[in-house]
Amino acid sequence: MGMTKLRVFENYLWERELSQNTIKSYIDHVSKYFNTYEEITKNNLIEWKRKLLEKMKPKSVNHYITAMSEYLKFIGRSELVLKKVKVQMRNTVENVISREEFDKLLRSLKDDEKIKMYYICLFLGKTGARVSELRKFKKSDLLRGYAEIPTKGKIRRVYFCDSLRSEEVFLFFSALKDEDYLFQNRFGEQITARGIAQQLTNYAHKYGINERVMHPHSFRHFFAIEFLKRDKDISLLADLMGHSSINTTSIYLRLNQSQQMERLNNAMNF
Repeated sequence: MGMTKLRVFENYLWERELSQNTIKSYIDHVSKYFNTYEEITKNNLIEWKRKLLEKMKPKSVNHYITAMSEYLKFIGRSELVLKKVKVQMRNTVENVISREEFDKLLRSLKDDEKIKMYYICLFLGKTGARVSELRKFKKSDLLRGYAEIPTKGKIRRVYFCDSLRSEEVFLFFSALKDEDYLFQNRFGEQITARGIAQQLTNYAHKYGINERVMHPHSFRHFFAIEFLKRDKDISLLADLMGHSSINTTSIYLRLNQSQQMERLNNAMNF
């Protein structure tokens, strides 16, 4: 595919108001197709899908199919759109950091004077934000009490609870200008999701915390679980999480595997 056509496709995606990350991934996925195939045919597309399934998980393959579907619509070849791979939906949430592990992590980070990472974990755990959203938090957002994040053609509002807006928190961020990102790397640039994930893995080893629960999305699950312990309003939680359907949020009402086994063993103890 020529660079000119690729740029026109990119403009088409911008006009549809897709996020910068989505546009980047779509361009990448479509470009990779044309690195292997010179033309678009149904046979080529099916073979491409089969090869992707040999080396990727179904969910990742569906990302590629979505990108190519957008390109096919763009060039007026919607009849060639591929069917997505059926993905088994999870019924429970597993590998979530516990309240005890969360408190231990925060305590250990403070003791080691890793204050920036302390606040990254605190904000993840108390906002329910995705790491991609946390990266966009600005001091001005903290000052007004919420951040507005453009996502999938909508604006998602992420609130900061009172404990995230204490004198201690404002003091830590006092050197920043209002339009500065809250969390920056040592070069003063926006911190990366990969950097956060790697640091969590490192601290899991250092503090003796299960590595499987030390990933950025774990804190989003933690937020939902802790919220429901104190407030059973699933509709409100869906809004706070930015879920378009309450069915997505209802996963947090179900027991995880170990909890199910514990309840089963208690019930069958005769």
